Amino acid sequence: MPHLIVQYSQNLDHDVDIQKFCSVMNVAMQETAVFPLAGIRVRAHPMPHYCVADEHPKNAFVDMILRMGEGRSDATKSEVGAFLMARAEAVFAPLLAEPHFALSLEIVTISKPFSWKTNSIHTRINAPSFKGENP
Repeated sequence: MPHLIVQYSQNLDHDVDIQKFCSVMNVAMQETAVFPLAGIRVRAHPMPHYCVADEHPKNAFVDMILRMGEGRSDATKSEVGAFLMARAEAVFAPLLAEPHFALSLEIVTISKPFSWKTNSIHTRINAPSFKGENP
């Protein structure tokens, strides 16, 4: 863990490079130095069906849910949340300057006894030969 799940109104597909946003948030999660690299995931899901506030056709949203394993203090979670929100606000500054955009972030702590994982990425990244290369 952590996993950043992004749900966004599909009307943003014309205005925002969501893949680039995912990359920005992935780097930001690394920069916190709170999470193991092999556990970081950012995934975005367009929402084709939605109603926002007064249903104005320009209304749009990005809702982020950061799921992380237990064991981090509230202070750490608060710092991470503020840091990630600031990065997202920077990406969406042009939309935030308009009266039709909502951006949110919530942190959810995952209870270890109720979270099952199988992951070979940790083995690769933690190997002595790993140099941080990208394909």
